[in-house]
Amino acid sequence: MKNRSSISRNERNHLEILKLIEKDGRVTQQEIADHLGVAIGLVNSFLKRLIHRGYIRVKRVPKRRYLYLLTPKGVAEKGRLTIRFIQDSLRFYRNFRSECKEALMPLSQEGVQEVHLIGSRELAEIAYLTLQEVGIRVSGVYDVDPEREGKRFFEKRICSIEKLPRNGTVVRADLFTDSLKELKPYFTRWVELGG
Repeated sequence: MKNRSSISRNERNHLEILKLIEKDGRVTQQEIADHLGVAIGLVNSFLKRLIHRGYIRVKRVPKRRYLYLLTPKGVAEKGRLTIRFIQDSLRFYRNFRSECKEALMPLSQEGVQEVHLIGSRELAEIAYLTLQEVGIRVSGVYDVDPEREGKRFFEKRICSIEKLPRNGTVVRADLFTDSLKELKPYFTRWVELGG
């Protein structure tokens, strides 16, 4: 259930634009589009909205370029959106941490001492900390992204998903591993978090 005070996708985009402009007012619409991962036309729409609301001013500079300037009202809006973003992040962390504890505590109560952890991003970090809290050791960390292989995750080295042993208990804490459901029969337990 979405909380009414949650920051919307448009507000997140506005916040990112305000941050980019504060960092460098000579940022181009194409650079903003690339940063946000959206079409340049959408960036144009966002900028018009921010200008209309008085959050930024535009100054024309030579070579058909623009300089974007954050107004005092824009600085205040950036601060307001930043606070809301942090509040959302903390709310998400608390909720996911509670979900993890609820899902992982039964493993501890059943005597499970170690698990294989699938995932090496933010959700997996929360799961890892919760596993430590309930007294379960992580035997290995596995990820489907080949670029993550060999990197460190807490004190563990991230392994390719192909190296995942076909036994024991798995905790999946990564939104990108839906394709692994065919592996479930190989494990004693398969716990999915965040999915």
